[in-house]
Amino acid sequence: MSLLTRLAGRQLLSQLRTTEWRALLLASWIAIALTTLLAVLGDRLERGLLRESAALLGADLVLSSSRPIATDRLQGLPLDGLEQTQVIQFPSMVGQGDNLMLVSVRALQAPYPLRGELTTAPAGSGIPAPGEVWAEARVLTQLEMSLGDTLEFGYQPLKLSRELLGSPDRGTGFRSFSPHILVNAEDLEASGVLAPGSRANYRILFAGPAEAISALNTALQPTLADYERVHALSKDQPLTGNALGNALSYLKLSALIALLLSALTIVLALRRFSLGQHTRSALLLNLGLRPGQLIRVYLYQLLLAWLLTATAGVLTGFVLELAVYQWLAELLPQALPAAHWLRWFSGAALGLALLVLLGLPPILQLARIPVAHLLRGDAPPRDRTALILQATSLLLLAATLLAFLEAPLAALGLLLFLLLGGALFGWVAQAGLQFCARPLAKRLLLGRLLLMRLRQQRQWHRLQAAVVVMLLTLLSVVWISRSDLIEQWHAQFPQDTPNYFLINIQPWQKEGVDEFFAGRQLETELYPMIRGRLTELNAEPIKPQLTPEQQDHNTLRRELNLSWMAERPEHNPLVAGEWWQPGDTGAISIEQEMAQELGLELGDTLGFDVGGVRVEGEIRNIREVVWTSFRPNFYIIFNPEALQNAPATWITSFHLEPEQRAVSRELLQQFPSLTLIDIDQVLNQLAGWLQRLGDSSALILALSLGCGLMLLGVTLLQALEQRRFESALLQTLGVTADQARRLDLLEFLLIGLVCGVLASAGAEAVLAMLHQWLLQIPPRLHLGLWLSLPPLAALIFLLIGWMIRRPLKLEHCYRLLRAG
Repeated sequence: MSLLTRLAGRQLLSQLRTTEWRALLLASWIAIALTTLLAVLGDRLERGLLRESAALLGADLVLSSSRPIATDRLQGLPLDGLEQTQVIQFPSMVGQGDNLMLVSVRALQAPYPLRGELTTAPAGSGIPAPGEVWAEARVLTQLEMSLGDTLEFGYQPLKLSRELLGSPDRGTGFRSFSPHILVNAEDLEASGVLAPGSRANYRILFAGPAEAISALNTALQPTLADYERVHALSKDQPLTGNALGNALSYLKLSALIALLLSALTIVLALRRFSLGQHTRSALLLNLGLRPGQLIRVYLYQLLLAWLLTATAGVLTGFVLELAVYQWLAELLPQALPAAHWLRWFSGAALGLALLVLLGLPPILQLARIPVAHLLRGDAPPRDRTALILQATSLLLLAATLLAFLEAPLAALGLLLFLLLGGALFGWVAQAGLQFCARPLAKRLLLGRLLLMRLRQQRQWHRLQAAVVVMLLTLLSVVWISRSDLIEQWHAQFPQDTPNYFLINIQPWQKEGVDEFFAGRQLETELYPMIRGRLTELNAEPIKPQLTPEQQDHNTLRRELNLSWMAERPEHNPLVAGEWWQPGDTGAISIEQEMAQELGLELGDTLGFDVGGVRVEGEIRNIREVVWTSFRPNFYIIFNPEALQNAPATWITSFHLEPEQRAVSRELLQQFPSLTLIDIDQVLNQLAGWLQRLGDSSALILALSLGCGLMLLGVTLLQALEQRRFESALLQTLGVTADQARRLDLLEFLLIGLVCGVLASAGAEAVLAMLHQWLLQIPPRLHLGLWLSLPPLAALIFLLIGWMIRRPLKLEHCYRLLRAG
């Protein structure tokens, strides 16, 4: 071991006793742990849901259709050298005894899958044999089933032969999140669950050489019908990957707060450390140490500190990643592969970048300390080169953080928001402190001293208040949103809101379904439904008449659910026009948002393609539709004469109390071909995602709170050290040590109260925006926040100030003044 290494080690051991080095190590540890957690978790999600796209699609190319695919659909297409198979996927209720649940059914034909593999317990190959079913663990758990039991699947009982551990080709949309069961396509006819008009997705999977897949894709595109779509690996990603990717981006943006606080803590700790090293550096240079060697000594200290924090940070990141993954495992569609081993070192690499980029400028400045400083004892002159180096290092650090977050625009926007919001809160807090101190100055002796101090320390108070207010605001928002926003989201639905949808009711079943509900005194109304595509506006093709933004509207990219009614639905109030009278043919009603976004007005004529038949109608009225009412709603409603002769299915929704759940089982036993959607299950699953996302963000922001408390401690310690001379002067002039201590604590109490009030106002503003724009529910005042946050902030300041403040005895005051 060289002399410089031994010197660096000894100095580091002595530095570990100081507050600034402990804060530096803790901040580096948190930054490395957070980075490791997000890098590893993100890589697992990316590898599992994005990089393995072929396995997720189950093929190289997929032709998807909302209608059954004709047997001659592929004639004339280049299929040489390609494997193919067909899949039918649809939602259905299955059960055992009185237990029922909504699942996504995949009816398979061999060979399947063409890419990836089905993982089951017990292990095996192929697809379920006729009369058998494979189900995921969530199905077994909720239905309290085990292997060998019988699952009721419409009219066809199926033997549960395997547990499905992992599978490709999960589909898109809510189908990908629902629990899955796999059945043999030969069991569909006997089960009776799939009837004409059922909501099903029909897919043909292709796999083969890249050239053959590309040729097939090129040949398919011109032949696609409006209800067909091609999914290719080069351009399509499953919805699950996007949703989890968005969630991960949100967590990364939350982590930006902790990383910035860690960086700021390291900056202040290194600044305080470097200020205390001027004399030591001058002494070492005077004893013959060259500037380059001095730089190496301090760099060795940073590297040794990095080794300690990197080891602890990676281990902590491993524990956090394991906990978060287990936390989310029950909501993930399937198990994720392990992360690439290099991801485990990304946190350590970012920690090294933090320490080197932030530590190099003060170290280079220490190497330029003039030896005469040792004799004069004055502060070294400010070096313009050092300032340029500091600015360059901060820019490089910002670029490193933005690159790590992989969402540079969003991260930059959040960074600017934090900086501008912090600056605004800092100025407001500094003005509020002086406003609150003026009445105290008229009544208390310490009040006049406090007012003078507040005027002298304006810059420090602005920095301190900006950090604390923004930190408390963000933590308050996350804490309240974990419970308050979800509770209000549920509260927006009335107690009698329908919690079941019943679809695929055939015309010959309508009378029986009405009698079933009437016999059980359930209030419900059946609505006719037929699918059609909007194609014309005022007898001309509609798309050329619209802007590119309007052409991308959802109602033009898919088939719409159309209906006809003689009376206006009670839950759809009119906002323009009048409802039609009996015999008024050729009239339609349109939803308000659709009319606004497409620029449609009363009197316009719309044309639709309904099963190959052209149907048109004139807009007579515009309705307001509340889609969250969980009642059957439609973009377009026709008068009865227009569509009543068209082949249609019927739909309804109804409400069941928990003690009435057996009614749903009786309904499916009597009408097994109907599709019953349990809305409570969907809402609970969505609430679970929101809860998990909020809890994960709360975990990250809890670490942010730790960084903030360390930053608060470092800045308070720096302020107290600067005021030791002031306290010594006051005590020599007659102020007691107890009065000097009370002056400091009074200042901290006032800062805490002002920051708490501003954080409460900021949190209320953010929560109000979330309520109004995101959840679309009325904002409300949180009195508990106003009553708890200011005292809590004041208590935090008082505790930290009391713990780090070192009292001065009178003899210490004399020595301090003589040294000054």
